[in-house]
Amino acid sequence: MPKVSVIRGRWWPALTISITLVAITFYLLLIASNWIYLGWNDTIHFFTQARMWQRFWLTVWTSTVSTSVALLIGIPAGYALSRFSFPCRNIFASVIDLPIVVSPAVIGAFLFGITTRFPFDMISEHYNIYIGRNVYGVLLVQFTVTCAFCTRLMKASFDMIPTKFESVSRSLGASNFRTFFKVVMPMAKNGILASMIVVWARAAAEWEGLMLFVGASEGETDIMPFAIYLDWNGGMMGWVTSMTIVCILMAITAMSAMRLIGGKSSVW
Repeated sequence: MPKVSVIRGRWWPALTISITLVAITFYLLLIASNWIYLGWNDTIHFFTQARMWQRFWLTVWTSTVSTSVALLIGIPAGYALSRFSFPCRNIFASVIDLPIVVSPAVIGAFLFGITTRFPFDMISEHYNIYIGRNVYGVLLVQFTVTCAFCTRLMKASFDMIPTKFESVSRSLGASNFRTFFKVVMPMAKNGILASMIVVWARAAAEWEGLMLFVGASEGETDIMPFAIYLDWNGGMMGWVTSMTIVCILMAITAMSAMRLIGGKSSVW
């Protein structure tokens, strides 16, 4: 009887782990088949082209800038949603969640409308800054799509911290500002860093909004995912396959860093 109960207790973990291994095998086959299709010699050829690394660095720096701006909004907004009760809180939270729920293509269409109306049109004219089919448009699309992710992930990070530590800090005479930077932020550090990497990866993967709002401009707006779409339409399969490999390597690096930095957090 004990052996029967042991077997019964192990079949469910064995089944779920086996299904997980099947999914992992499928994804590894996807990656390996692309690499085999490209071949070693073509891999070396495309990876040594300046066009590849121009697109790579454009993706890296635009994602970094948009993530930095998203953090300036997401950290205080996530803290406010996590800690405070205020009128229309659920409505505000729903509005912030909109970019997560709707298609990024819808975001791109909306941005076309808002950048041609007050006050964006007045600001653009006054400072002679055109936001549209250039790198400023890329940054605006990435920020709009990722700011909601950033706010949600920051809220999850702050939710994991018991409020009793802030209460003790304030009872000892610390201000809300000092409590936030000296107590809350250090305790949420791992979760914030892990969330930041997720937001960066999401910004680097954005292309639907770019397709509508920014459009294609070789060497100026063609970040990696958008460049893959453009080269696919042009039948340049060597470039498509080599850039997908770079995107996968970027994603693996980002996820590994997130697991390493935020290993003890439960944000992801």
